Amino acid sequence: MRIYTYFALFYVSLILASCSDNEDNNISSPTEEVVPGTNHHILIAYFSEPLPDGVDANTSASRVIVNGDLYGSVEYMATVIGEATGADMVRIQTATPYPGNFDDLASQADNERQNNIHPALATDIENFDDYDVIFVGYPIWWYQMPMAMYSFFDEYDFAGKTIIPFSSHGGSGWSGTVDDIAGMEPNATMVNGYSISRSSVAGSEEGILQWLERIGMLEQQN
Repeated sequence: MRIYTYFALFYVSLILASCSDNEDNNISSPTEEVVPGTNHHILIAYFSEPLPDGVDANTSASRVIVNGDLYGSVEYMATVIGEATGADMVRIQTATPYPGNFDDLASQADNERQNNIHPALATDIENFDDYDVIFVGYPIWWYQMPMAMYSFFDEYDFAGKTIIPFSSHGGSGWSGTVDDIAGMEPNATMVNGYSISRSSVAGSEEGILQWLERIGMLEQQN
């Protein structure tokens, strides 16, 4: 049964892979094309769980090697954004670490999804209120955000802040996650994000920089 399920998910991902990177994927929530205001205090908060064997909970690579350095796929995207914007950066981590192998991580992630479990976080951002622009990064697990991301939005108040999502995926694009975030944070401003296939992350720097320029978030634009 497990083999059949994984095969079915992989087959669906092949069909969905025809979607282009950074596609809006039928986002219904209103988003801004450019970050409003100037002189921003920027935070990048990202979730990334690269496994030792190089796969993650959706049967795709979760690690990339760029110029000889090893990153999680979302971690690398966060690093590029951080270098280009001068933002502070924090990794979202759970109080109880996720398992370090594919089968156990996939099983736990699916159990959390099916039972709406919001795991406790180890991450504590004491000066969160100081930031007005928050880049939020995550992979797509089982066609939605990891449940730790829901814990993150439970814990912090984004009212009056600007949220900019970025994500890596196995072919499913945003998979409805931008609308999920907008629904949880109705008093925040949402700005057009950047979503890319995990297989393209290693070569994504130029595309990320072009996106940051479009939304007015390169360091020299602030």
